[in-house]
Amino acid sequence: MSNKQQLLSFLMNAEEPISGEHLSEQLGVSRTMIWKYIKSLKEDGHEVEAIKKKGYVLKQLSSQLSVETVSPYLETTHFARALYYLESCPSTQFVANELLVKGKGMHGLVVVSEEQTAGKGRLNRQWVSSKGKGLWTTWIVKPDLLPHEAPPITLVVALALAKAIHSTTGIQVDIKWPNDLLIDGKKVGGILTELQATPDKIEAILLGIGINVLQAEEELNQDLTKRATSLAIECDTPVDRTKLLAAMANELEQAITTFETQGFRRFQVEWERHSTMIGKKVTATTVRETIQGIALGLNEHGALLVQTGDGVRTLFSGDVTLSGKLDTFS
Repeated sequence: MSNKQQLLSFLMNAEEPISGEHLSEQLGVSRTMIWKYIKSLKEDGHEVEAIKKKGYVLKQLSSQLSVETVSPYLETTHFARALYYLESCPSTQFVANELLVKGKGMHGLVVVSEEQTAGKGRLNRQWVSSKGKGLWTTWIVKPDLLPHEAPPITLVVALALAKAIHSTTGIQVDIKWPNDLLIDGKKVGGILTELQATPDKIEAILLGIGINVLQAEEELNQDLTKRATSLAIECDTPVDRTKLLAAMANELEQAITTFETQGFRRFQVEWERHSTMIGKKVTATTVRETIQGIALGLNEHGALLVQTGDGVRTLFSGDVTLSGKLDTFS
């Protein structure tokens, strides 16, 4: 943690003004450097007040997501310790790819943009990314896995995100196989996983994660209001994006580390408990066909097992919906 990050952490945890002299002693720098750090924090959008003869007080954190604001809530070694922030971009996936090409895509780095002008979900579908209303991110992961072991990582990530949202808001999140996060049947988030690998080595996995956080009902596209929601709508209060981003980082690092050593079996039962479709009639559309049956559960590779009239089918990809009604929102 940098001196500037430590100073912000001191201010965030302080119950009374902290003198420049005390901060200087704690950080081992001059009073002049403390003043420069305070000035830099103000430039980042933090409201820091200097009270005469008492010291500095943090009145309001910046709404901008940054390493400084996220760090105090992190319990990670790598995840979100490096944060690449943008006001706007076509897609955080594109930016993450560019960072990898330039050799700057370290493990655990997260690309965060206030908006995406060309956000995409699975199957190249549009993902609406309103400015300042959600968490539009791509996480660069370089796991200790072989390429054939990687596919269930999307399911592991979905479970980690469900936990992060619950710990931050108290809201129960369901998972729709393979990559959607739902609240009472409405989509609140999704995952787009991109694997970059040779036949025998994973170079990187890009985890594109979008979560609707602060949208009001009228801000969601009218065509999607019956199928989409936000955390603010569901908990009837604004959600702190900084704390949610940190919770995501904490859960993701822990889950992926466990996945590396124990595989998907470690998550299988818990994932099925969060599922919206196990034991129910589903319609599954793949690139070749549409089938109907009862969703039995997942196998050790994360594939969905569906009992049909012709036996048990194993699905590794596809659009799956309840009650035979196909859902094209992604």
